[in-house]
Amino acid sequence: MSADISPLAMAFLRQAQAAAKNRIRAQKAAQEGNAEAALLFMALAEAQDVHVKKTMLFLRGRLESTADNLAETLQEARELAVDLLEATILAQAEGDKAGGALLTQMAKSMVSHLALPCMPCGSRLHVYVCTICGHIHVSGAGEQGPGRCPVCQAVPEKFTEVAA
Repeated sequence: MSADISPLAMAFLRQAQAAAKNRIRAQKAAQEGNAEAALLFMALAEAQDVHVKKTMLFLRGRLESTADNLAETLQEARELAVDLLEATILAQAEGDKAGGALLTQMAKSMVSHLALPCMPCGSRLHVYVCTICGHIHVSGAGEQGPGRCPVCQAVPEKFTEVAA
């Protein structure tokens, strides 16, 4: 374990990573027709998400106001975008074309994250996430949903609507 990361922070990172892996494992099991294994992998992922949320709350203390949380979220997104740019340059310098392409796609989708609107309470937004690259599409009441993804060109059916 790194000397500059606390045991709780390490537990948070490992649980978050395990939850993500188990979601992917559940998809693979479902593709292979093994519904029981898919169900167990999803149960593990959801249990690990419980651990992640509890650990994050403990690490962060109590949450601030929505406005403060939004400001912090946008700052974290900016920092992540810079980290992704550095990682992209490093991957390309090392000749990792596939890794560089994935990191470039992530960085491009981050643009949509940084441009999320701050809407007043009561706004009727529809928010969609591209399941291929993570691009976020926001439309207001009466506006059309997503078309093709501007980042990865996925068809509209690859977007899922987010529910609060």
